[in-house]
Amino acid sequence: MFDCFDGISAGNSAGFSGGGILDPREEQAENEPVNAVQRDSLSLSDELAQLKSRLDQAEQEKHFEQVWKRKKYWKFGFGNSSIERTDGEAMNWKTQFAFSVQRGKTIYFHSKPLWGMVRFGLDYGFLGMSYAKLELKTPAISEVNPSAPELPSGPSSDGGFDDIVSDDPSGSIVSLLGVDLGMHKIDYSMHVGPSVSVNPWKHLIIAAYFHARPTASGIVENDTFSYGFGCAFSAGVSVSYKALSLGVEGVWSTIKYKQTSFDDEEEEDYGSSNDNADDSSSLFSTEKFKLKQKGPRFYVAIRF
Repeated sequence: MFDCFDGISAGNSAGFSGGGILDPREEQAENEPVNAVQRDSLSLSDELAQLKSRLDQAEQEKHFEQVWKRKKYWKFGFGNSSIERTDGEAMNWKTQFAFSVQRGKTIYFHSKPLWGMVRFGLDYGFLGMSYAKLELKTPAISEVNPSAPELPSGPSSDGGFDDIVSDDPSGSIVSLLGVDLGMHKIDYSMHVGPSVSVNPWKHLIIAAYFHARPTASGIVENDTFSYGFGCAFSAGVSVSYKALSLGVEGVWSTIKYKQTSFDDEEEEDYGSSNDNADDSSSLFSTEKFKLKQKGPRFYVAIRF
């Protein structure tokens, strides 16, 4: 009888040991390779995502560098300004021909664009030259004011504005030779001022700016020369794509001038008869005068 029970116990023990119920340690050992593969896969995905992020960031920085690297510029422009005398006799001039050359540089206040597209900066430059050929628009005073008395047809005793307008030689060398050199204005200026630039698409940059322009100005009119110093201002916008830029700006100024003459001997002889008279064949009847200038200027710029 005891042998039977021993057989049953042995059979049961053999059944439980080979019936398929796994030991937890064996199950954990079987799952470890699967978990290791999953961890390796997640780690590889994270590394790929980080690598892609770094590549995207490097590509973006390269794009920023390519777009914003051109900070220097040369501007070549032409304008159509009007000039008005603001003291003394009322006179106005129009521009027959004018061109300008300007060199400058932009310094940005921050290294990376705000919102990926906007940068604030400061423009400055120490070289700006402009030339304009002027033509008088205002007729002689006797024509402006019909009620004014008519002037004698011969040369006046003091020479000056009315004689030049009526083409009457006043004794200057240029007038006696019958040569009219016209009126020419030459300016040298520097510029400094804030600017804001926006990069909405690829290499396209749209900029707006305001510049203060300390200016030294000279006017040559036949045998007289007038010079003055003042501060002009300009405000404009430009559209750039890579190295090429197109723009328009408004320029305005009010400058005081002092008049001199190239014919010193004639001035001395003439000045002995009338010290307060205008000693040159100039449109300006006084030695000091003030001119106001304003008008648009269009330009092409090369950025590098």
